[in-house]
Amino acid sequence: MPDELMTKDEAASALLAFVFSGALGSPNGAGVGYALIETTPTTFSWSAALEDIDGPAVPVDRYLVKIDRRSRAISPPELIKLSETELAEVILSATGQHLASSTRFTDGALSISYKVTVQENADDAYVVQLRHHGNVASMDALMMLVSNTVDPRILPVPPVYPIPGERSRQDATGMGRQITRLIQGTVASAVYPTCWSIPLPEPRLIGELIAKADLDVGGGDAIHLNIGPDRHYSLGGPFSSVREYLQAYIKSSLVALEKQQDIEEYKEQYLERIRDFINNRMDTNIIPSIVEDTYVVAIHSDMGPHNIIVSDHSPVNIQAVIDWEFVASAPFASQYRIIEMLFRKSAANGFGPEYEGATELREAFWNAIPQWKKSWFDSESTQVFLEWFKFGLFLKPEWRPKDLQEDQAREYWRENIRIVEDILQKYA
Repeated sequence: MPDELMTKDEAASALLAFVFSGALGSPNGAGVGYALIETTPTTFSWSAALEDIDGPAVPVDRYLVKIDRRSRAISPPELIKLSETELAEVILSATGQHLASSTRFTDGALSISYKVTVQENADDAYVVQLRHHGNVASMDALMMLVSNTVDPRILPVPPVYPIPGERSRQDATGMGRQITRLIQGTVASAVYPTCWSIPLPEPRLIGELIAKADLDVGGGDAIHLNIGPDRHYSLGGPFSSVREYLQAYIKSSLVALEKQQDIEEYKEQYLERIRDFINNRMDTNIIPSIVEDTYVVAIHSDMGPHNIIVSDHSPVNIQAVIDWEFVASAPFASQYRIIEMLFRKSAANGFGPEYEGATELREAFWNAIPQWKKSWFDSESTQVFLEWFKFGLFLKPEWRPKDLQEDQAREYWRENIRIVEDILQKYA
């Protein structure tokens, strides 16, 4: 029907077709990176970029693309950027210093970045980021809270310089600006600190962790934490129980499985069985109540090695943890995948073989935070939680290349099949 509003999935498909048509440049040899910035009753606003799949990690041009939900018309792309004048204004308002130079800097998946120097001190350098996802005022407040409450030897964060009025500006424009001190170093490959000791408000709900500093409203430096709906996985909430959270997470994974393309062999064998179990048999009561004993803590939901800066000279010396878009109040075991990837080689199926000595690596990791070691390895509540969480994590496999040898093809979905079969046989 022409009067029906366009859905987000339809808009995403239209956006991809638009970009691959050459609207942002030649798509040959490139992939499309895109993210939803804002949804209104009449439009979807997206960030979109052509990214060289095999090339070096360099800044790319990102564009704002708006799609009318009723007419389905796509607006001309607008380059997302900060001008020299804007950079000078935000540096002056946040730090009291004057812009000397600016260059494009390594981007995050959800930000445009600039390296900035100032006239007052040639040794001072800052990173100014234009973010279209994270709540910048909340990120600033959370980072200040971490700096004030957690030993920087355990969880260092770069100094942050809030821009006056940025909360209101981001509400109006959909994009927020953040300034942090530039931390020199190398992206980590084998270290991982924790922020699980940050005190959370009671009762402990599960959802996005949102911070607000009194300075946002004109006075004081107290930081208040609230829990909102989950945005990282679009689960909704906030949830008052671990079982409600697990149920929502697994249902969202089923939606992702239904949308996944080019895995027909897997879908033919498992989709109907999984769908029947989740839709008709799985409710919060089937998940054992012991999962409610799993610790709910503050987590940086994207604290992988790509967001940890270590010293150029000593890779065990952590300089800073960056990119705080995704911070949640959630069961600590929901970090399973990102922690487990520290002990495994990268792989196209998302779950590669273990490194030699992986057992020793795990032991060293958990010995570094002994107050959690017993809970993780020995707690029945954590093991039961992981049984259900991994079901949601693995029920959707990655696309499998068609030219694999028979043994490689079997191995590609082995972990997905094992975990799905275990749950279906045990509970269905």
